[in-house]
Amino acid sequence: MSENLSGLRRMCYPEAVAVFGASPNPEKWGFGILHNLIQGKFPGKIYPINQKREEILGVKCYSSLASVPGPVDLVVIVVPPEQLGIAVEDCIKKRPAGVVVITAGFGEVDEDGKRKELEMGRRFQDAGIVGLGPNCQGMMCAHSNLFAQYVWLFPTPGKISILSQSGNVGVSILGRGAWHGIGFSKFFSYGNEAITPISDLLEYLGEDPDSGVIMVYVEGIKDGGKFFRVLSNVCLKKPVVILKGGVTQAGAKAVSSHSGAMAGSMEIFESACEQAGAILVSDLDELFYASVTFAGQPLPRSKKIGIITWGGGWGVLAADECARLGLELPRVPEDLVKSLGEFLAYRWSRNNPIDLAASGGQTALIKVLELVARSPVFDGIIHIGIGLSAFARLVVEGSFYFGRDDQVKLRELFIKGARKIDEILAQKMLELSQELGKPILATSDTASTPSEENIAWQVLKEKNRLIYPTPNHSARAMSYLVRHQEFLARKNKG
Repeated sequence: MSENLSGLRRMCYPEAVAVFGASPNPEKWGFGILHNLIQGKFPGKIYPINQKREEILGVKCYSSLASVPGPVDLVVIVVPPEQLGIAVEDCIKKRPAGVVVITAGFGEVDEDGKRKELEMGRRFQDAGIVGLGPNCQGMMCAHSNLFAQYVWLFPTPGKISILSQSGNVGVSILGRGAWHGIGFSKFFSYGNEAITPISDLLEYLGEDPDSGVIMVYVEGIKDGGKFFRVLSNVCLKKPVVILKGGVTQAGAKAVSSHSGAMAGSMEIFESACEQAGAILVSDLDELFYASVTFAGQPLPRSKKIGIITWGGGWGVLAADECARLGLELPRVPEDLVKSLGEFLAYRWSRNNPIDLAASGGQTALIKVLELVARSPVFDGIIHIGIGLSAFARLVVEGSFYFGRDDQVKLRELFIKGARKIDEILAQKMLELSQELGKPILATSDTASTPSEENIAWQVLKEKNRLIYPTPNHSARAMSYLVRHQEFLARKNKG
């Protein structure tokens, strides 16, 4: 491991963290960073640096890094631009492993700011100090309870790491993850990239055993050659999903004032990502869905997909999207047609998509899933129809149940039964997927929204799995798994 990678590891798993510019004012970033270190239950030592205070939030303050007893692994700098020079000098004397420079007002503002930013970065590099920023939101490592970011989000440990030039894009993903119950490993908001290049950050995450999937938001890259060399190596080890900002003239103009970066040619970027094996997406939804899919699902052995649907229209939409994305929908073999016909009504489709046409009762969803998943014809399953408990709640609000005391018990049994079906179906998806090594993607508009009453979501989220809101989302997620599997297969043959 290179010196930079070693320093980044110490940043993520520090024994002591200092907040240079800690503040007692809840409106200041220096308060937010310190608060989140404490609130996140960081187990190591925390040193607020503030010359005017004896303590903040019950933690003893120090006038400088030099006055801190013992070593410091990470320093988060939250001071106005005019005070940054003092913080830099103090850091160089103390020699932490890494720094996070939250302070903005440099390369994203003007040429003089770029000059100051480069000088600051050079000084840290010469001192052997790695870091993020300036003009960034912070960082977190859930596995070490390190939450050195401004936004009050404390995700549970998981497989996904975020590398984002934009702080609010990264925080948006963390927020979605918290809403859906998805865990994360690390979050690097690297801002203007003046200290440690994105290629080194990516290389570290590629080596990091706690990072199983890497999610990247990038606006501009300073050293494209090095970045794509590293990316090519990392994609052989784990999936990398990338969202590029600044792909239009208007976006490129916004990039220069946001992070001071040059957006570059999108055509060249797309081609380089494809050659490297990265998954390039076009919006935040797909950045989230693709990354979580990689974190929770196995890779399929081929692009032969089976679609199971409770109703025809959603199956048609799923089939259309699969076809557009190059996935194959094999015919349902005769032995499977015979087995399904034993308990489904005559009107079921006998084709792929396997349209149950609302036949066979609620338990049919479970029987069909098992039979189709075990068929060697299909290497991945898109299952449309979980979420009966949400539907049941709509039914019991009708005139037969609602407001009638004599139907209270029947109403409760109906909802309880629907919840049980959802629970069994979700558990069966997990069991079959693990046993057979096949991705099984649950799809439902009624069950895709997280809630305490949504039992299907409760079961699936424990294994980093989503319920996709539309057939199109499921088909696209499946296509990402297939593309990565095909990339690895090509590389292994070569």
